Amino acid sequence: MVELTPSLFDLQFNVAGLLKGPVGGLREYDVTVAAEELDRLDEAFHITVPLNGHVRFIRASNTILTHFRGTTSVLLECGRCLDPFEAVLELEFEEEFHPSIDIVTGRPLADVGDDAALVIDAHHILDLSEIMRQAIWLAMPLIPICRPDCAGLCPVCGANRNHESCTCELDEIDARWANLQRLISNW
Repeated sequence: MVELTPSLFDLQFNVAGLLKGPVGGLREYDVTVAAEELDRLDEAFHITVPLNGHVRFIRASNTILTHFRGTTSVLLECGRCLDPFEAVLELEFEEEFHPSIDIVTGRPLADVGDDAALVIDAHHILDLSEIMRQAIWLAMPLIPICRPDCAGLCPVCGANRNHESCTCELDEIDARWANLQRLISNW
């Protein structure tokens, strides 16, 4: 049995009225979720500022098309110097949610798709929690760097070159790179 992450009330929307309406119906909401609440989505990241964004729901023939755009910040560790820093994340996603219950008859629907995170529950609640968790992961940089001019750690003594200078000398060049070094020196 797959266990989904806990739901956040601020990311749940009742779409019963939209499902009863005509195709092309539209609902839009401004979304604000506290940083502490977003931290509950995943233990592996630490959100530092509230999520602020805008969500749009459009009624399609059998689904609800969802578009979200927003920003938040997360605490990361620099891939060069290992110092913690705050990174601003720009989040944007579009997803198609499938109802699990027919809005007119109240009967369960057979085709709800393969992804449990994209299913509108039996009470017509569309929950963005899992999709938001995934969007946060996708917005994070693959190699987080605290600033473009980060000097990183000394490969010999491990000193953080952003905070202190070391006296280590890197005279020894790997033989496999010697030709490249000669090329650079002659340039």
